[in-house]
Amino acid sequence: MPDLSHRDLATRTSNTGTDEASASEPDLQDLVGNAAIVEHIRANNQSTGPRELDPDKNGIVVLGLNGGASSEARALNRFNRGNGGAISATPSKKQDTANVDGVDVDLSTTTGAAVFASSLGVPDQLAIDVAQYLVDSRDKSRDELSQFIKILSQAEMGEREIDRMVLSGHSVGSQIWGDDNGVITFEEFATLFKIFPIAAAQVKHLMLSACYAGGETRMADHQKMLPGVESIWAYQDSSPGTWSGAKTHMESWVDATMPGMDPGKVDPTLAGDSRKAENVSTWNSVDGFQGQEIDPMSYSELHASVTDLEAMFLNYFEGKSEVYNPQSGALREYYGMIQRLTSHPEASTQVVREMEVRRDTVIRLLYFKVVSQKFHTHYKAKLNAGLIEAGISIPNFETLGRAGLAQLIAELEASGGGTDTATAVDLLKRGLWALNPDLVPTSWV
Repeated sequence: MPDLSHRDLATRTSNTGTDEASASEPDLQDLVGNAAIVEHIRANNQSTGPRELDPDKNGIVVLGLNGGASSEARALNRFNRGNGGAISATPSKKQDTANVDGVDVDLSTTTGAAVFASSLGVPDQLAIDVAQYLVDSRDKSRDELSQFIKILSQAEMGEREIDRMVLSGHSVGSQIWGDDNGVITFEEFATLFKIFPIAAAQVKHLMLSACYAGGETRMADHQKMLPGVESIWAYQDSSPGTWSGAKTHMESWVDATMPGMDPGKVDPTLAGDSRKAENVSTWNSVDGFQGQEIDPMSYSELHASVTDLEAMFLNYFEGKSEVYNPQSGALREYYGMIQRLTSHPEASTQVVREMEVRRDTVIRLLYFKVVSQKFHTHYKAKLNAGLIEAGISIPNFETLGRAGLAQLIAELEASGGGTDTATAVDLLKRGLWALNPDLVPTSWV
């Protein structure tokens, strides 16, 4: 990600702007970033300078990574009609691309990212930071991020006001993602908001339509991410999906965050008796954090309970027990305990990090059928080549289970196969068995 420590972001000027701006501009050599990006920005960027506020550009800003994101954006636009509607950044037909002057550019490359950044009309150093941020971002997230960045750039330059923001997608608490789509961590959002500090400071109300993003410590992190925020709506446990309650919650949130409304009105009771209402948590500048306490436990009790369940976890990991319903059962309850532990205000940084690693393993175990099927689809050529070389029939990975996977690995190792078999064994051990996030991405869950 770009190094933002070398200057005051709020007072950036462009070296390609007006004569008045150039009187206070930094020397060309002061531009910081990838040499190829800097060179492109110097040659092609044309900052507009400060812009006049467009009164029609004051709606809710939505970034959604799931297939239902467009439906949510349309609903928010309808709920907020008369107050600017909603503008959205949602999945594109072409991953990691943006259309600039009728041409699709590849945002994973320095050239493509620089071309896009040059089209925003922002100061040179800001354009460089944007291009570097996109290049450094995760695969399949750049198309949505580019749309989001365009909206943020309008606010940064004075053309738009951002009062309310919605971030929507799957989550385990530390990031959001979409089905077979990109992943954006909250740390990466925080970096982006540092790139656009004027835009970020405008946001007064944030809604996170995402599971497990509303624990007490998570809420504190979100406040740091958006320093001007006055209220946050999120979920301590699972959140409703697009067509199973999310839009109902969004309508209540929109009504409570209209311009001039008291932020203290944003609290969990707004969800009423709707689906997943019991999982809503809020923070506002009047009342602080509010959420349901289900079987409240002290930190020491919670930590001890998670520790006591280690043997149960190992049974599932080693294939002695199998998951039949990812939404219920002992492993699901264990997952919920881990989520509560990672968001407990007394949890140390070390404990949080350790538990987040365990959390990411457990969620992959809960959805092991889906993960196995996608793993085989993604690595099909290498896996099938190894199986065929070993003389072993290609199994149905979706129904293989952990015990079946252990047996398959043992058969491959005992087969005496060659290089292809060894490659398949290595993939299965490091990926599907160990559930390594580098080989089993979060977006497969």
